[in-house]
Amino acid sequence: MSMQILISGASVAGPVLAYWLSKYGFEITVVERAATLRKTGGHAVDLFRPAMQIVTKMGLLEQVRSKATGTDTLVIDRADAKPVTVDLRKLYTAISDDHLEIMPDDLSEIFSDATRDNVEYVFADSITSISDDGEVAFEDGPSRRFDVIVGADGLHSNVRALTFGPEAGFSTWIGAYLSVPVRSISGQLWRRRG
Repeated sequence: MSMQILISGASVAGPVLAYWLSKYGFEITVVERAATLRKTGGHAVDLFRPAMQIVTKMGLLEQVRSKATGTDTLVIDRADAKPVTVDLRKLYTAISDDHLEIMPDDLSEIFSDATRDNVEYVFADSITSISDDGEVAFEDGPSRRFDVIVGADGLHSNVRALTFGPEAGFSTWIGAYLSVPVRSISGQLWRRRG
């Protein structure tokens, strides 16, 4: 009998890990708190050479390239000076010879579609407790035992909180804010000042 592995989080990291572990014969379950794959927008994801090589090995390069944002300019607004415009194509070329930017929702969908036939996905549920012997209690579903439990549930991770305690003990204010482009429903990029 192969190892039973539970991954919490069906965004990007969870399905990628599920892909590789199932490829090597492990039995994978991915649990996701949302009722379906999330479609929340958010900040675009930059994939550089190492990530692009992984996407290529997964056989998903063309699908990922087809969803690239095409964003090539960054505007930095400053309170006491004129805005600065950065040509992202030049910046990315200096960093990596293989790069693209993609929205996390698109990337998540591509990765989860690639794993659906070999991975069990459980939506609208979440982990409420983990025992030392791998017994996992869920908010809605019955308890199950797993050999390995992986938290790939992002910021404010439920698994991290269950394992290490309250997040407040591990976060530190660094005195900075980040403002990012927001994709509208029509697909246009707008800069947000903050």
